[in-house]
Formats: sequence, C-alpha cells, structure tokens
Amino acid sequence: MVYVPVGRPFTVRMDVISGKKVTAWWYNPRNGKAQKIGNFSNEGTRTFIPPQLGENSDWILVLDDADAGFKAPGK
Repeated sequence: MVYVPVGRPFTVRMDVISGKKVTAWWYNPRNGKAQKIGNFSNEGTRTFIPPQLGENSDWILVLDDADAGFKAPGK
C-alpha cells in the first residue's frame, strides 16, 4: 500500500511486490470505496496519478499479486 496525502502523481518501484502481475486499486479513505485501475507487469517503475488531484485529496494505492485473488480493498 502507498498512502498519498496529497493528490499528485508519484512513481512506484514495481519489482518489490511479489508476483508476475500486479492488480492495482485506488482506495478512497474518505468514503471507503475502492476502484480497480488495472493489472500491470511487475517490473521497472510505474507512475500513478490519483483520481482526484490537489490538496485535501488523500488516496491509498493498493498493489496486490494478481494471482492471489484478493478482494477489493475494504471488502
């Protein structure tokens, strides 16, 4: 998980997460809802852009091993 206190793009080093593919979710801590943003190769770096930019827009990026079959964050 990556907590983003301000809605700005940031880069994640993907190769520190287990699995060949990673499922990525945005979790909104203000309302408890999650939205899947896709499956990505688990290599190199990737830039993520929060769904809402600016101050007072905190988000949590959840990255899971795609093969693990985890449910959406908050479920």
